[in-house]
Amino acid sequence: MRSFTGMGNLRIMSFNIRGAYFDDGVNAWQKRAGLNVRTILSYLPDLIGFQELHDRNLETYLEDLKGYVFELGPAYNNRPPHQYAAIAWNPARLRKLESGGFWLSETPETYSASWNTDCIRAAHWIRFEWINQGVAFIHLNTHLDHISEEARVEGTKLIVNRLDEPGLAQAPQVVTGDFNCLPGSAAYQLFAAAGFLDAYHLAGHSAPMMTYHGFLGNSVSESLAGFDRIDWVLLRGWSNSFKVRAWMRAEDADPPVYPSDHYPIIVDCEL
Repeated sequence: MRSFTGMGNLRIMSFNIRGAYFDDGVNAWQKRAGLNVRTILSYLPDLIGFQELHDRNLETYLEDLKGYVFELGPAYNNRPPHQYAAIAWNPARLRKLESGGFWLSETPETYSASWNTDCIRAAHWIRFEWINQGVAFIHLNTHLDHISEEARVEGTKLIVNRLDEPGLAQAPQVVTGDFNCLPGSAAYQLFAAAGFLDAYHLAGHSAPMMTYHGFLGNSVSESLAGFDRIDWVLLRGWSNSFKVRAWMRAEDADPPVYPSDHYPIIVDCEL
């Protein structure tokens, strides 16, 4: 197992798991669920932001990831079976203090869509206590629309505005998600203007790196259009003693079977 241990260390994972109700042939959920679970267990993250989690995925995780606590957050997608930007954590490392969620729309307190979004989308946040570190922080997890740039931009504005609210703004923050756009996009620039830093760059990386591979894995070129770094871990408000030690994409696979059509993204932090 590849662990990152120590009370001052925190391993964060962002993982779009491609749900459980898609007709993906050899990569249908029932055929890749075991590999998906083994991949998570091989890295032992302390904190996970899932995207596209369905109830069937959760059934598998509750059976096979017993060391984690799960919270679903608001349901999203246009119709059942709904998806969730769920958050999971290791209760030996993190303690939940409070949580909330909202839809990415002009009426964020209700299940709704705006801005020409193709799908109803949501954000889910939890305030955690980092046990034995004396630090409380916010983790927000989301999944922006894959079609409408307007929806991605306005959804990002809503997320930033919520995280700027009294009671949340004072805490260090982690944002994970599938943002369905590239570094340098309008949504990315909005996060940067609000003070969020990209863990990929904090770990010393700068070259192009894809996180979506469409169940093709390493057979896809890094330069192929549409296969890009659309999954991010963003950080804001941490003290100077907080360091990003590593950024990784988990390439575990048993071709032609993959854990998901996205690589899990792993960030190792130290306080």
